[in-house]
Amino acid sequence: MKKIAVILSIIAAATALVILMLSVASAAPSAPAQKVTFTKTTSNPTPSVDDIFTFTVNISPTGEMTLPIQVRVTDPNPDPSYLKIITSSIGGGAQYTSTIGGTGPEGIVWEGVLVPGSLPLPIAFQVQVTGIPTTALAAGHLVTNTATIADVNEPGSLPNVPDAKAPIRIMPQRIFLPLVLKNFGG
Repeated sequence: MKKIAVILSIIAAATALVILMLSVASAAPSAPAQKVTFTKTTSNPTPSVDDIFTFTVNISPTGEMTLPIQVRVTDPNPDPSYLKIITSSIGGGAQYTSTIGGTGPEGIVWEGVLVPGSLPLPIAFQVQVTGIPTTALAAGHLVTNTATIADVNEPGSLPNVPDAKAPIRIMPQRIFLPLVLKNFGG
């Protein structure tokens, strides 16, 4: 009988411990919900020198957004030595700036209010490839274009919204020359 009482008290203590652990785990703060979906695409992931292609950033409120938020999207030119933003092509209400934040590289900036339930907002602009590093002639030159989004009024309030990235690989132009053989011997 004594053994049964000891076993029952061990089971009761283990059950109490499990209940305590579950209550602590459920009381732990969870990560804030993502209020915005933020993505980036490119029309050509492998452009060559002189090619013109389009980057598109898409911003979309999610069902977790309950109040309007004022956001700023910044999209710096990742490689001004080899990529030229075609300023006349910028859409979606974005603006070209020669220095993002006054000190950064050239790029695109959009600022506005996102409203719960609104349609996705596309921001598109064209880029021309102006060159390629000579060290990258064999494999191409990998460039990742990264846009960021921030809540203007509450910096840091969009922690679960990852940066939007679109990698491209600038490829060298291929020139095909015909080979002409002549019979000189007779």
